[in-house]
Amino acid sequence: MSKNISKFHYALIVLALLSLNIVEQAASVINATIPGMKGTFSNQSLVNIELITTIVSMFVTIFVLISGFVVKQIGQKNTAILGLAIASISSIIPAFLNDFNIIIISRAILGAGIGLANPLAISLIGVFFYGDQRAKLMGWRSAIAGLGTALMTFIAGQLLVFSWHASYLVYLLFIPTLLLFIFFVPDPVKSGAIKRQEQEQKKELQKAANEGNEVQQDSIALIAELTLLIFLGLVSAMIFFVKLPTFFVENNIGSPTQASNVLSLINISNVIGGFIFGICYKKLKKFILPFALGIGGIATCLISISRNMWVITIISILYGIVCSLSIPYIFNRISEVSSAKKAPFFTSIALVGSNLGSFLSPIIANYLGTQSSTVIFNAGLINIVTGVVTLIVIIATKERRHHVHQKLVK
Repeated sequence: MSKNISKFHYALIVLALLSLNIVEQAASVINATIPGMKGTFSNQSLVNIELITTIVSMFVTIFVLISGFVVKQIGQKNTAILGLAIASISSIIPAFLNDFNIIIISRAILGAGIGLANPLAISLIGVFFYGDQRAKLMGWRSAIAGLGTALMTFIAGQLLVFSWHASYLVYLLFIPTLLLFIFFVPDPVKSGAIKRQEQEQKKELQKAANEGNEVQQDSIALIAELTLLIFLGLVSAMIFFVKLPTFFVENNIGSPTQASNVLSLINISNVIGGFIFGICYKKLKKFILPFALGIGGIATCLISISRNMWVITIISILYGIVCSLSIPYIFNRISEVSSAKKAPFFTSIALVGSNLGSFLSPIIANYLGTQSSTVIFNAGLINIVTGVVTLIVIIATKERRHHVHQKLVK
């Protein structure tokens, strides 16, 4: 970040970038309107009405990929503004209409807007910030997204008292983010941020090379590996979240409501993990990834064999904190090794891996067992195996590069 801007302007840029991450996860904040909409649109099946959420996710996935190509034409800032403008307008249409088909179309357009802006919520942090500061904000983005989504869900619930239409007015909160981007976020090219990013990346890559940790910039293989990791992580997490209520009931541990309370605590723990990511990253660096995957996997397995709700609750809090460290690391790593031109596209690829992990998790769960406890245990094993393999690769790569570096020095 340029040193020529004021602290106030700096704070507004950070606020804008972090707020954009709330938009990314806001599709589901109006899920509580589904029963009311079912009453209004009695001629529609429940499956059709539930499309108000799923169709958003579908179009987000499509337009996340398109986002990179749009960036090439109009730039990162303008793409983010375009996505936010589309999302701001389309999201409030259901507040004023009773035409189900138009509502579904508006939700699809909302997905398109979110999809265009989504990768920029991550790549722009990499453009304006570097090193430990970038890592800290990568952690904050997930924490703020969780808090913001929870707040929007709460507000939508309060508006539901008036009508399900009123709940959609919660999306008016997109407008402040749009205005922040228009008036306060600098254009990455015109402000010189892209050039500064390239200079900082050269320094980081040179430092890594001097330490025997040389990394090829824009490595397709590394991006593919990181995408696979985020895919497997989301598969494991979504299976755990979906199966936990059934696990509680099948094993007489508690009610679905109590399971939901545990899941809420996990979400709160995710926020804590996001805020402490920067500190953990300073201490563990690249080892934070196998640590998060391994400990998270062990916690999942321990939950599957426990039958005490309080033990499960305590382990779940640990699980929430530890597992929330992996996603910020992956996106921070993508920012480290991607050039300014390729970063939005590579971020899009990782986000598609994330969405596919969530989408395919129910199918994969069918192959992990018939009992919920078995399925959860095997979901934990996915993380453990992934963590062990990642650790082996890190150590082996470090040793190989160390030997090469020693030979070059001699």
